Amino acid sequence: MSNKIVTSIEEVDDPMARERLERLIEEPHVLGVMLWGSRATGFGAPGTDWDALVYVTDDYYERLELKDTIWLEFDETVEPRRLVIDFSPISDAWFRQQIESPLDIDHSPYAEGIVIHDPSGKLEEWRQKLARYPKEEHVDRLKNKFALAIGSYGAARIDNDRGFIHDSKLNLYRSIVAAVNLWFTIKKSWTPPLKWWTPHAKKLGMSDETYSLFCDALDNPSVETVGAILKHLREMILADGYEFPNDFITAFLETIHVDGRPGQIRHSYM
Repeated sequence: MSNKIVTSIEEVDDPMARERLERLIEEPHVLGVMLWGSRATGFGAPGTDWDALVYVTDDYYERLELKDTIWLEFDETVEPRRLVIDFSPISDAWFRQQIESPLDIDHSPYAEGIVIHDPSGKLEEWRQKLARYPKEEHVDRLKNKFALAIGSYGAARIDNDRGFIHDSKLNLYRSIVAAVNLWFTIKKSWTPPLKWWTPHAKKLGMSDETYSLFCDALDNPSVETVGAILKHLREMILADGYEFPNDFITAFLETIHVDGRPGQIRHSYM
C-alpha cells in the first residue's frame, strides 16, 4: 500500500509532523521546506516517517553543531517507538556544494522532492537546478557506469574461475548494482537511492523483459544471469546509437582521463 503524495503542510495527516512543520515555518531563520523520500514519491507504507529538508539561513546553518544537523522525533506512545520526523536543516552553502557533485545520490532527492513551503521561491529554484539531469554529460556518464558494471562482472568471472566463490558473488552483486545505475542513466535519469529502485524503474517504463532479467540476476546471481542483463543493457546502448560498447578498453580509459583532466573515477556508488 502506498502513501498519498503530499503537496502542502495542510495535507500532512500526522499531527506530530504537521505541528512541527507549522512551528518551524514561524522561525525567522527558516526559509522553506521540501519533502522527499516516500512522502514525496508515494512509494512507502502509510506509517513511514516524514523526510524533509528544512531550508535555513547560512548564518543559522553554520552555527549548528554537527549533531544538530539531523532532527529525529519519535512517537513514544507505541511499542516499539515509531520514527515520525527525519528532518535535516540545509542552506545555500549546502546547495552550492551539492550542485557541483557528480553523484546521483546527491541529485536524485531533488528530482522527486516536493517543495511545500517557499515564500521567496528560492528553494524551488535550487530544487530545479539540482534535479536537472546533465544531458551534456550523458555519454560520459554512460561510459563510466558501463565500465563499472562490466569491470565488476569481469572480476567476478576471474574469481569464479579461481574458485573464490564468495569473492565472485560479491562482485556479481556489485555488477548488478552498477547495472541498475546504468539502466537509469540510459533513461537519462539520476539513479534514486536503491531503497525504491523497483517503483522508480516502473515509473520510467522499464520493459517486462528488462525487469525479468534483473529479477533473474537478483534471485540467482551467477556469471550467466548477470551476463544476460549486461548483454541486454549493451544492446540498449547500441540501439540508442552509441558505439563505445564495441571498444570497451577505450571507453574505460575515457572515464579515467576525461578532457585531459587528471585521472579520476567519477559517478560511482562503489
